Amino acid sequence: MDQSGLIFPKTQKKKKKRMKHPKSLLHEKNGTCYLCMLLDGNYKKHLFIDEHHIFGGPNRKHSEETGMKVWLCLDHHTMGPLAVHNCPETMRLLHRIGQQEYERTHSRQQFIEIFGKSYL
Repeated sequence: MDQSGLIFPKTQKKKKKRMKHPKSLLHEKNGTCYLCMLLDGNYKKHLFIDEHHIFGGPNRKHSEETGMKVWLCLDHHTMGPLAVHNCPETMRLLHRIGQQEYERTHSRQQFIEIFGKSYL
């Protein structure tokens, strides 16, 4: 037995590194949909909006850390025919816009090192 009185003492776990959650580089969370504003010029407030990470899958964490996210209405996020999860063209548009915005303050090489390739 050790000093704690336990037969099998607990091992010290490393603390999980806290993820950064910066604001979106493209859009404020104010009830508007980024794609409604971009495609239709519609600035109306929506009752429900979802956070969408522009670069998903294995790059979702990088999207969160770099502010590569936008707020979308349900029609533009998952439900409508032009929704980013239903329409590859809409997804490519957001990829290009996200990369252009990132490259305002960083190099293309830095973008590629984080996200794996260029979308431009």
